[in-house]
Amino acid sequence: MDIYVARQPIFDREMRLFGYELLYRESGTNSFHGTTNDGHATASLLANSVLVIGFDELIEGTKGFVNFPEDFLVQQLPRLLPKQKIIVEILERVTPSREVISACRLLKKDGYTLALDDFVFGRKDYEELIELADMIKVEFSRTRIKDQMRFIQKYRGQKILLAEKLETMLDYRFALAMGYDLFQGYFFSKPLMINAKEIGYQQANLIRILKELREPEPDLIRISTLVQEDLGLTYKLLRVANTIRYGAKYRIKSVGQALIRIGTEDMIKWTHIMLLTGAQEVENAELVKRSLIRGKMLELIAIKLGLINQSSDYFITGIFSSLDQILSQPMQEILTKLPLDQEVFEALLGNENDLRICLDSVVKFEQAQWDVTLPFIKSHKLTTEDFMSLYLKAIKWQHTLSEEEAKTTHL
Repeated sequence: MDIYVARQPIFDREMRLFGYELLYRESGTNSFHGTTNDGHATASLLANSVLVIGFDELIEGTKGFVNFPEDFLVQQLPRLLPKQKIIVEILERVTPSREVISACRLLKKDGYTLALDDFVFGRKDYEELIELADMIKVEFSRTRIKDQMRFIQKYRGQKILLAEKLETMLDYRFALAMGYDLFQGYFFSKPLMINAKEIGYQQANLIRILKELREPEPDLIRISTLVQEDLGLTYKLLRVANTIRYGAKYRIKSVGQALIRIGTEDMIKWTHIMLLTGAQEVENAELVKRSLIRGKMLELIAIKLGLINQSSDYFITGIFSSLDQILSQPMQEILTKLPLDQEVFEALLGNENDLRICLDSVVKFEQAQWDVTLPFIKSHKLTTEDFMSLYLKAIKWQHTLSEEEAKTTHL
């Protein structure tokens, strides 16, 4: 299915690009009608920005402004993104409770930049949040000029002041002369829509993973198995593991390593976010199903050949072999965003190695091209009966996943 994120540029006084405000969009109409609650909107924005499109690609080396409702602040969800890259926007509807103030203090203490969004003048209950905030955003065209002037005189030099909703050249020049530091609005650009393909995932698996993560001693092997049963979750997990917050110079070779890199606490947060965004309809369900069967088949072949330590590489090679078709993107572009082992990377690009030879044999078997599959079977001292048996096991495994999902859905 298609997902959408909008971004609107923000400029400094020298008209240099400072960052982008990232905005939730539920369709390609480039508008937000307010029918979605703040939590769902932010969860969808985070999921689409990080797990699908890529946060770094969206902000292009600048900073990303993201709105957070109060419960997300209390849960410390801004920590899922690197503090060097994010501006934490506190929504104007946030109630400045003790929990919210404490959460903001923790974020501030650890180096996160806090911004008050759509600042409302005269709110006495916002004094502590104003004190904590690094940046204050003012709706220029909807606020009296004399109120803005008093505000600027009071806070200039203490806070970064951003004039938003600038709609004309006159608005911009006036805001510049008044002393604002940053500028945003339709005068510069309407929010630009970014569109990408989403890979669906099974809600049932998310619930099982969350239950396991909340155990006193989570079983990483069990969680890895649950993730690997779902193409969408495997793809998203590896995307998360390769973000700036978690990224390292060493490539990840397995889902288990990705889980260790991310950590239990953040895995719980990401799982909640994916649950909150709701079940996804998979338009290309058959292609996803075939990818899962292919991945399991490659894993079973590896085990049959005594390559147990490499079975995870074989599995990932199989399930990711159709990502270019599923996401409608070049494979090279997709793989640069995933922290895969070099052998897996090369195999998925089509370069010949043991993984690729095995993948090709399975693909050709699916297409009933035995002239490719038979030499592989013979050279690896297998029989056609072995091959067929393994493939039937892979199909049965995939059917089991579908049946489990159906049972959970109808509970």
